[in-house]
Amino acid sequence: MKAIGSGGVFGTGFNVSKVYVPVRESDMIFSVIGENFGFIGGCILILLYLLLIYQMIRVTFDTKNVFYAYISTGIIMMILFHTFENIGMNIGLLPLTGIPLPFVSQGGSALIGNMIGIGLIMSMRYHYKSYMFSRNDDFE
Repeated sequence: MKAIGSGGVFGTGFNVSKVYVPVRESDMIFSVIGENFGFIGGCILILLYLLLIYQMIRVTFDTKNVFYAYISTGIIMMILFHTFENIGMNIGLLPLTGIPLPFVSQGGSALIGNMIGIGLIMSMRYHYKSYMFSRNDDFE
């Protein structure tokens, strides 16, 4: 909490750390972002996550396959939970658990799992668009 608070509104600058944070590259990466880039940087990161979640929810509602909807809902909830848990434990609202921040924290298996999930959702969007494209050709 001291690291996030020392960042202020605009932060201390890239790679300028005044507060010691253990395991800063994996579990406590949001506190490093909050210290280096401040409140503005933390808000931008949260807005990027919200944009990602919104796009995935749109794909879920656009798909006509119930199985695809279940898969994408599980992936969305996984990324949403990991994001809320990591940010919550960095700002002191939740206990320290070791859950990484998706696509930002250092960690190979979590990154590969998140990328596989995003790849599945992108495949669902591709199949939906190709289905709609072929469906429009039949009527012309």
